[in-house]
Amino acid sequence: MLKRIQDLELSSTQLLGHIPEEIRNCSQLQYLYLYSTLISGPIPTRIGSCKKLIFIDVSTNLLTGNILRSFGKLMKLQEVYLLDNFLTGSISRSFGKLMKLQDLRLGNNSLGAIPDYFVNYTELTNLDISRNLIIGSMPRSFGKLVKLQTLNLAFNRLSGIIPVEIVNCTELTHLYLHNNQFSGEIPIGPVEI
Repeated sequence: MLKRIQDLELSSTQLLGHIPEEIRNCSQLQYLYLYSTLISGPIPTRIGSCKKLIFIDVSTNLLTGNILRSFGKLMKLQEVYLLDNFLTGSISRSFGKLMKLQDLRLGNNSLGAIPDYFVNYTELTNLDISRNLIIGSMPRSFGKLVKLQTLNLAFNRLSGIIPVEIVNCTELTHLYLHNNQFSGEIPIGPVEI
């Protein structure tokens, strides 16, 4: 039965326990909805076996641990919602292989840094990494994300200037940078990168 499931919706339930390793048997799975349950523990490494996965929402749970290398095997992923959990550490470099990614929401975890490979997400329209205790500066390379419509970096510990390259994101309609430690001027006008 599991091998034929394409769409699994178990959100807003009272489910307890972990996401089972048997998720690997869902070889046809394209859409996984597990938001707002009581599931806990790490995201199983076997999630990487679900190579047809396009959409995953496991937000508002009690998930812990790192964002795994196995996500890098999910080359068809377009939307990833991992916000409002207890995920920690750095985001695996293999996550940078997800070239079809359009919507990435990692807000309200403890992920610590903005990876340099985010610039590879040329199809990205929405990026939320707010409330993650991120330190450092806002990458200039964000100016290369020309399809970006929403960027949320609020409630982190970012400092320095807001890079002028951000004005190259001509589709940007929602920019949330509040509750950081930015300084300098607000960038205006086009810039070549």
